[in-house]
Amino acid sequence: MSSRSRQASARTRDKWREKEWYTILAPDYFDNKEIGLTPASDPGLLIGRTVQPTLYELTGDYIKNHDRVKIKFKIVEVVGKQAKTVFHGHDWSSDYLRGLIRRGTSRIDWIGPILTKDDYLMRISVIVFTTKRAKTSQEHAVRKAIEKVIRAHAKKHSFDELVQKVVLGDLAAEVRQEVEPIIPIRECEIRKSKVLKGPEEVKARRARLRRGASAG
Repeated sequence: MSSRSRQASARTRDKWREKEWYTILAPDYFDNKEIGLTPASDPGLLIGRTVQPTLYELTGDYIKNHDRVKIKFKIVEVVGKQAKTVFHGHDWSSDYLRGLIRRGTSRIDWIGPILTKDDYLMRISVIVFTTKRAKTSQEHAVRKAIEKVIRAHAKKHSFDELVQKVVLGDLAAEVRQEVEPIIPIRECEIRKSKVLKGPEEVKARRARLRRGASAG
């Protein structure tokens, strides 16, 4: 190894020695479970980083397909050697969802923005697989039923409460109950979610709209 290479290697080792390891924790509503370790030379550099464990890593429940769901958490605070996170979204495995497609059946999607009781703006995506081909009128009715359930729950639940219902499958189960009288279904899942804005951003936007309305 040349002298220059040895110097570069030494600098790299020194940089790693300067870094400290931080434990990444899930939010309170996931029992502050440890979801990873990450190095940083400055704890401030961790803010905004994301980590994506599977739902299985949080629940330990393999039977309910929790290994097929990825949860996205964002680091928002570092206390000591612990990096605290907030929920930023989730996504079902696309391979799993593709495997649910059958001939002679229908896939019905609903996607929409929702606002929780405590002013978190989220985008929710729901997917329904029927047991037979759906008529256009049935697809329309299914989407209306999905929207009714999702918006009702968003209105009455806080962000933390809604996230648990979304991720753990409770909300999908309630959507299914509302949809099945319209057409028999095989699967119903909250396919994806994403946090678009926090309460501060939502309130600031409202204030801007009010100022614009009063100015007009």
